[in-house]
Amino acid sequence: MTASQYLSISSNKNILNDNDDIITFNIGGYIYSTKRSTINENIDSQSYLSLIIKNQTNNNGQYFIDRDGKYFSYILNYFREKKLILPENFHELKQLLYEAKFYQLDRLINEIENYLNKTNEKNQNYHYGCQFTLISNLNQNKTILKLIGPLKLITFFHIQTIGEKFLNIISSFNDPKNILCQLSFNFNDKLISCQPFNQLQRFVLTKQAKKMNLIVSYCDDYFYIPTKCNIMSRDEFTLLLLNKYNGKLLNTNIIYDDSNILVENWFLPTQLEETYSNGSKSSVH
Repeated sequence: MTASQYLSISSNKNILNDNDDIITFNIGGYIYSTKRSTINENIDSQSYLSLIIKNQTNNNGQYFIDRDGKYFSYILNYFREKKLILPENFHELKQLLYEAKFYQLDRLINEIENYLNKTNEKNQNYHYGCQFTLISNLNQNKTILKLIGPLKLITFFHIQTIGEKFLNIISSFNDPKNILCQLSFNFNDKLISCQPFNQLQRFVLTKQAKKMNLIVSYCDDYFYIPTKCNIMSRDEFTLLLLNKYNGKLLNTNIIYDDSNILVENWFLPTQLEETYSNGSKSSVH
């Protein structure tokens, strides 16, 4: 379909050339009104949008274009503000780019493509780090219930010296990012219990835990790392992730039942891996 086929054509309507008159667009059912100067000052005289304004209106005096109208609001705001403004977590850049190309808006096309490149670079960074799931109570104390992810994340908590030594030994013969555990936080006994996700990890971790006299469950499904005091709250932990380690909250899910559970997926960049591999202490005291 050619560009001109998107238009509703009428040759009987006289077009006003006053740069300050109000013009109205009907784009796929979305209605937008603006000054003619807002459009004319921001488009090339040879662009398709310029062609529309010069030649076509429908019987209601509107410029009708058979496109997805929700994206035109961003285009119109770009004309008004002289810059691309998008809402947080906007995921439809490619669709917006298609619209800019349809209207032949070269400057906007360049801005969107630059925005896309920056977004792609940022997303690429999320391949270098670790992701984990944090499960917390939604009660007043906001206690951490479970953490599903790399074993090295234990270093964020108030673990005892023997626990720190255990983690350093483990990291010396196995890549810590490959040791994935489901951590359960028992506030009464001041222990973190870890259940490895596969048989090899279970064997390696349990063998080392027994060698160091760390508590190991009778069926070898869990081993326990002692802490110095009660585990920090969910709020303390997430503030640490955000402010000190450039963590990013990817998504959340709330389970409303008798317990009211908050499930969050997080990402931590390579900084944590480097800190861990260098043998420095990441735990908070």
